[in-house]
Amino acid sequence: MKMLHAALAAALVLLLAGCFGEPSETDIRAALEKNIARNNESLNQTTQMFGGAGKILTDMIGKAEIHSVKKIGCVAAKDAPGYVCDVELDMTVPLTGRKKDMTTVRFVKGPDGWVVAE
Repeated sequence: MKMLHAALAAALVLLLAGCFGEPSETDIRAALEKNIARNNESLNQTTQMFGGAGKILTDMIGKAEIHSVKKIGCVAAKDAPGYVCDVELDMTVPLTGRKKDMTTVRFVKGPDGWVVAE
């Protein structure tokens, strides 16, 4: 009976850790990709106002694209909800090209998963 209680307690701890813990590297990448997709869509809508010239402009400057994400570490945000995470990000950015850089981003858990806090 003691072993059953210990097993149930361990399962509960793991379950709660998934609900209340910091974002994983996979969560971080998904949140960043959603943010970039939203920005790319905004760019598309803006350039569509210019018709054919807008498409040419979009093709010239390109779109943002993530190549890799490495979570360095996260801490609970102070005076705000969520977690502040240090991330190594390898991505292509319009006009400047591909670069690998360290950045700090705040993530908040929303109804559809983790999101970038702007």
